[in-house]
Amino acid sequence: MNAPLLQTWLRLSDGRQHALKGTCGIGRHPTNTLQLSSSEVSRRHAIIQAQGEAEFWIVDLGSANGTYINGRRLSQAVRLRNGDVIRIADVELEFATEILSAMHPSGKAVMASTMIRMEQAECWLMVADIEGSTKLAQNTAPEKYPRLTGTWFKECRQIIDDCGGHMSKYLGDGFFCYWTGGEGSHIRVRQAIANLRAAQATSSLPFRVVLHHGSAVLGSVPTMSELNLHGPEVNFVFRIEKIAANLGQRMLFSEKAMHQLQAENEVVLAGESPVDGYTGNFKFYAPLGPKAA
Repeated sequence: MNAPLLQTWLRLSDGRQHALKGTCGIGRHPTNTLQLSSSEVSRRHAIIQAQGEAEFWIVDLGSANGTYINGRRLSQAVRLRNGDVIRIADVELEFATEILSAMHPSGKAVMASTMIRMEQAECWLMVADIEGSTKLAQNTAPEKYPRLTGTWFKECRQIIDDCGGHMSKYLGDGFFCYWTGGEGSHIRVRQAIANLRAAQATSSLPFRVVLHHGSAVLGSVPTMSELNLHGPEVNFVFRIEKIAANLGQRMLFSEKAMHQLQAENEVVLAGESPVDGYTGNFKFYAPLGPKAA
């Protein structure tokens, strides 16, 4: 199976091209993939993330001066389209993508590198999103809300990265991440859960986290440098988010995740519920202790 033959890049104002492959950090600090020297650019300003087989999404990281797409300031993750103009402080970048034919001079090389490698693995699957983001945006000063959401994305990503997780997809006002299973993986996930609970208690934005454990198909496209997850268990974790909202829980575990966490004495049964598209009722658990305010 082949992915589309794509070349994707950012065109700088001086005509140079910066090829996009995987995650591209943009900012003033030299550790960024694309370093911008302007003093108006934050040290870690924004991220462009490769998602799926042929998508790139951009997220502002709570920068002081904001990130703009076609003149509009970002307040959530947005998928980039060919020709989009990105403005970061006083720097403009054009997002460009080209579908190559097999006859293109680079076509054979690109085709060879876009073979999707598939493998199946047990994974920890997590979805998090900002609660009531539309209402919050309406009730928060326009210049303040993008910084709040950007800071939330940055802090959550830092937690996931520090605990050995992998950010898979940004989802507008949320994200999907995962850990591959294996010995000791539950310890890293437990640490991420603890850090996210602490963040829930102090964050200016209320947010919800759900966790599941199950088998997923991981597809690897070398030209994107990111894994894409598929399968019924992946779909299941996205359905849990709605159940968490219905149960009034800001953190919810599936029964399998609870057992894999070895957290039987640290949770309470939050409720049983059918899951759309799946047969039967399922038990869901919430951590003991006070809920996040």
